[in-house]
Amino acid sequence: MPAKPAEATPMQTTKRLLKEELLPRWKLFTLNVVFMVGVSVFTGLLAWSTKRIVNDVFVSENVSEAWMVAALVIGISVAKSFFQYGNSVIQTVMNRQIAAHNQRALFENVLYRDVDFFAGLHPAKHMQRIMMFGKSCGSVVVSIANKLITDVLTLIALVIVMVRQDATMSLICLGLFPLIFFMVGRLIKSVRKHSKHETELLQVMASTGVESIEGIRTVKSYALEEKSARRFADVVEDLEKRVVGIAKATNATVPLMELLGGVVIGLFVMYASWQTITNGKTPGEFTAFITAFLLAYQPAERVSKTLVDIQKGLVHVTMMHQMLDTPQAATRSGTLKLDDVKPSIAFEDVSFYYADDAPALHNVDLSIQAGERIAIVGRSGAGKTTFIDLCQRFYDPTDGVVRLGGLDLREVAPDALRDGIALISQDVFLFDGSIHDNILDGHPTATEAQVLDAVRRAALEPVIEKLQGGLNAAVGPNGSNLSGGQKQRVGIARALVKQAKVYIFDEATSALDGENDRAVMEAVVQGAKDSTMLFVTHRPSTLEWVDRVLVLDHGRVVGFDTHEALMVETALYRSLFNLEMDQA
Repeated sequence: MPAKPAEATPMQTTKRLLKEELLPRWKLFTLNVVFMVGVSVFTGLLAWSTKRIVNDVFVSENVSEAWMVAALVIGISVAKSFFQYGNSVIQTVMNRQIAAHNQRALFENVLYRDVDFFAGLHPAKHMQRIMMFGKSCGSVVVSIANKLITDVLTLIALVIVMVRQDATMSLICLGLFPLIFFMVGRLIKSVRKHSKHETELLQVMASTGVESIEGIRTVKSYALEEKSARRFADVVEDLEKRVVGIAKATNATVPLMELLGGVVIGLFVMYASWQTITNGKTPGEFTAFITAFLLAYQPAERVSKTLVDIQKGLVHVTMMHQMLDTPQAATRSGTLKLDDVKPSIAFEDVSFYYADDAPALHNVDLSIQAGERIAIVGRSGAGKTTFIDLCQRFYDPTDGVVRLGGLDLREVAPDALRDGIALISQDVFLFDGSIHDNILDGHPTATEAQVLDAVRRAALEPVIEKLQGGLNAAVGPNGSNLSGGQKQRVGIARALVKQAKVYIFDEATSALDGENDRAVMEAVVQGAKDSTMLFVTHRPSTLEWVDRVLVLDHGRVVGFDTHEALMVETALYRSLFNLEMDQA
């Protein structure tokens, strides 16, 4: 697998995130700045207006001035509300745009990965990452470009009001900021440590839960309810500890700000009374100062909390960047088309290793003629699945070359290869939709006549006649509304409508009874005479339809000939055949 990129620092991640997400949305961000400045300015004016309320109305006892001051306060409040509303709407729009953009990018990135990328990682973990990382991107950008800037601008506006009323006391208040940032910095380290573990545990929780629900028949059959519940509970308990750790660090900013705020107010009351008595300061000036300070308290508290939340989100963003920066699938290379190529298959001294394991295939050297029908047999672990995976270029061989029509598969365009090969597996996967929709997945531009022909050849007609809605009947999530045999017939029809050059049947009729198996095989073979067909099978009945049989054992070719010849020459094949006949 490709090497994982080095982890970036929080500052590097922040710069990259803002560059990639804000620059393409500069118009929206510019409008956002206008609303942020508006909120900040009118918050400052609201604090300043208290000076006029106290001095011009209450101290002066001027009733006529009260009407003007009241109108001023109402006007400021209306203007501030307008800018707050616009700011909130833009914040939501920007958040969703960025989250959706990155979720789409991550999902596409996952889809185009090599098959080995998915080994050992539960599908629920992939989806958990995609949802979480995309959401964190939106939250971090909005926290920095909207919440943080809005609160900082508001703080600046209110500090200006405070300084104009009393510069000395303002400097005392500002002197507390280094202490605040020091404490927040300590909290940030704790949050980053806990957030990494929280992310991992969320993925484990999702995969553990989905695993138990997907395997509910096994859980019930083996009475594994208690074990499954205990596994899930253990993960939830570990996650709870991490979440509590993050909550302790994040919420520590609140009492910290409360404490500092209380100290400042206490000092200010003593200072204000002294200034009023000795220096003749007006009550309105101190009212404006204390109002500005109290109004500044909330954005200051939010800034400290936002800084901590941003660090939590940056953990996810860093992991997302690593995922996106990992080189894409090696099997996405190639430019050649297969339009006029005859579907012969050749393995030229091919070996393949999974990681550091023993070779799954070892020095395989063989040729399959265009239009040949080949059965692939062998014991479990013989290399049958690896062989057909290499034919589809799910992997590239460790050594040697796999050719289709004389072309090295590494030089064939991925789309051309996918169009040229159709796989029908034992465990057919159907997408939630109608039978018709799933068949069209094999050939989206197929005509209705081609769809109906594929239905006929897959012996699917008796099935759709019994279903309400016929071809338009819903299959349910992964074909849950259909039986195993019905799902396999839909899968076969999906492959047949593709009109591929190569068909690979991986135990494709295992869920069908003997009569239906024969009907499907006869229709498939007759309807795709020019196509090359590979049958991974244990059924002796399949041998009736093939030209030659490939026998694999421990990744090596131990026989490749007709059934009759192998029965004479190859002891392993004879043993496998007799065993299957005994069980038939």
